[in-house]
Parts: sequence; C-alpha cells; structure tokens
Amino acid sequence: MAALEAYAIKHDSGSKVAIETFAHLWGSHNKRLPFKCNVEHISVETSANRQRGSVSTQRISLDLKKDIARVFGEGYNHIGSFHTHPYLKEEVATAKELRKKKLFNFSHQDHRSEINEPTIQVGKHSFSIALVMTVFAMDKANDSSDGCIDSNLYELSLGNIKLWLKAQVFEHKEKSCLTDDELNDFSMYGLDASSYDDHDTLPIPVTTDIDCDFLYSGTYLEGFGRLVINDKEATYKDTKSAEKRFYHSV
Repeated sequence: MAALEAYAIKHDSGSKVAIETFAHLWGSHNKRLPFKCNVEHISVETSANRQRGSVSTQRISLDLKKDIARVFGEGYNHIGSFHTHPYLKEEVATAKELRKKKLFNFSHQDHRSEINEPTIQVGKHSFSIALVMTVFAMDKANDSSDGCIDSNLYELSLGNIKLWLKAQVFEHKEKSCLTDDELNDFSMYGLDASSYDDHDTLPIPVTTDIDCDFLYSGTYLEGFGRLVINDKEATYKDTKSAEKRFYHSV
C-alpha cells in the first residue's frame, strides 16, 4: 500500500509523483542457526525525505520506534528495512527492459547502507534483512510473466501496475575474517571490498528464500484498476470502471 501510494500520489507539496518510500520491518527470529525470521509488522517512515531516486530517514525515528517495540515485547524486534524503486516509462520503456537490466535488484547504494548496521544477533552471528519493491506502470495489463523468478524474487501484477518483490539476508562479518568466496559474494550488488578497512563490518549477501503463501498464488485472475502516470501526475480508474478482462474477478 505504501509503495503504490508513494508511486501514484504527490507528497508534502512535491511537484512529482513516483517517489521512493521506506519502512522498518519488525518481527521475530530463531535463536540458533540456520537463520530464519518472520516479518510480522511494518512501520512506514512518514518523516522520511522521499525523492524520485532516493529516500533518507532520521535516526531519532528508529530509536523511538525501538523503544515502543520494546514495550510491546516479543514479535516486535527490529529486523530490517523495506524501500521501493519506482520507475516511469521516461526512464525505462517496458517491463521487458526492466527485467533485462535487472532493475529490481538492490543498488550499490542500498547495499552500502547495510555496512556496519547489523540488526539481528543469533549467537555469535550478526544479520540484517532488506526488502525492495520495484514499481512500474505499463500501458496495458499483462500478468503472463508473474510468478517466482528466484527463491528471493517474485513478480506480480495489479492491473497495469507491475511489481517485483526481492528479499536479501545479509550476514555481517569483519572484513579481515572474510574468505575469498565471501569477498566475491560481497561484490554481488556492485561494491568493492578493497574500498573498506579490515575492521569494517561488511554485509555479505547470503542465499535467501521468501516463504509467503500469497506469493505462490500471486494476483493471477484478480481484477484491478488502471493507473496512468507521467513525471508530474497520475490518474487512477478503479476496478469496477476499468477492469474489462473476462476472467478477472471484480
């Protein structure tokens, strides 16, 4: 909901639509390896500075929310972050091009924000998790490519709005302790380990699986409205007036 609201609606007297948004993830995790966590709550950062190609938050917000979460107890542990990558046709012409360029991946800036910032401790091991949702409005609805792309990446559609949800678990290790394979894995999103000091704690992307019943069935045959959007504004026709596909429920 927050991803599409930020994509389609102007915020804070801004002149543009299709801005990024950010949220903190809350939930529980196992006490022993192998690492597993459950995302149970999401708090959108309404104080975030949201732009077309970036989003930044204030540390005071997370500190405040951590104390609120502590009061509510188990299940409200801070475990990671969520943000969006909004794209318009002026930036990428089609969903096919977006797939080819793998714009649903985390950027090197996204990966850099995880450095020295573990959120979860399991024994002597430190982790963080991140979710990114990529949003792109197509000319027409087409859900033929919906489904699982990888164990941590799903594509789905809402009318003519195409969405990609990707998850990544990072294990945080001091650079001086990394193996050659881990140094290679660190470069997955475009960062170079040689740019960091030996005492830096680097987030190593590890194999990640999303376990979510909804994503297995997706939004196939679900009716939805249509969004027409450009750099400055967007209009939306709701499902009842826009959905004409015979088999899609309204």
